[in-house]
Amino acid sequence: MVKKIIASRLVIIEKGKLIVSRDEKDNFYKIPGGRVEKEESLEETCVREFFEETGLEREIIEKLHTQKLYKDPQTGEPANIEPPHYKCKLKIPPTNYNSFEYNGHQIHWLDINEIKNGKYNVAPNIKFLIEKGDIK
Repeated sequence: MVKKIIASRLVIIEKGKLIVSRDEKDNFYKIPGGRVEKEESLEETCVREFFEETGLEREIIEKLHTQKLYKDPQTGEPANIEPPHYKCKLKIPPTNYNSFEYNGHQIHWLDINEIKNGKYNVAPNIKFLIEKGDIK
């Protein structure tokens, strides 16, 4: 049986940099977010997960493209994954773009041009959002 995963992610871009997270489970950078919990909307999920991973306050601006994946990027196993993405902005702009750790997550601001040039190993949905023009 193919597992179904519904996760929701927030895209925040500041000064040509994308905020991403990395933890011990993955060998790639990903957009902060996570799985939907009971009785929770997709918007509520990504806001909650983003705060749990970064400690930063944000507000949703608009819904972006959703990429459907049929393979788990962590395990390579067959899966049905639908991660909707939402463009957001931070309620308080950062004073710097240094990396930091929060709740076991390494948080980084990656330069979008460097991502496009292949400098970083990023999750498939980041490449997808760049191709769709949602991350510029």
